[in-house]
Amino acid sequence: MNPIKPFLLAIAVLVPVAAHSQGLVPTIEGQFEFCNDRPKEPKWLQDIHVRESHKRLLIQAIYDLQSYERVEQAGDCACDTLYPAWDTAIQTFNDNFLHLERRDAMNARLEFQDRSTVLRQSQKSVCEPLGHW
Repeated sequence: MNPIKPFLLAIAVLVPVAAHSQGLVPTIEGQFEFCNDRPKEPKWLQDIHVRESHKRLLIQAIYDLQSYERVEQAGDCACDTLYPAWDTAIQTFNDNFLHLERRDAMNARLEFQDRSTVLRQSQKSVCEPLGHW
């Protein structure tokens, strides 16, 4: 199989996931539809080498799940609850997933995304009234 085909497929699947980690698509002015004061993804994470991109995607998936867990625990969808600092997600990655091979990291990312999907559905009723959906 041509090695470029899996890469293109991965891009097609992962681009929407990466956009969600930042919280919707930014407007032309660089502003989000809501929670404009959210913490930015660390620059080093944005600049990660393409060969290490599986790590960035896993950290983003961890961040998303932790965000949804915070909303569920708080019963609140305030911006600082929905968009916490990146430190906890990065620490979780460093403590548990740093040395995974690419395939194992991608499998872990899929598990985080599956868990996020379940929680995300329950968050809609909490976040939608605030316009954070």
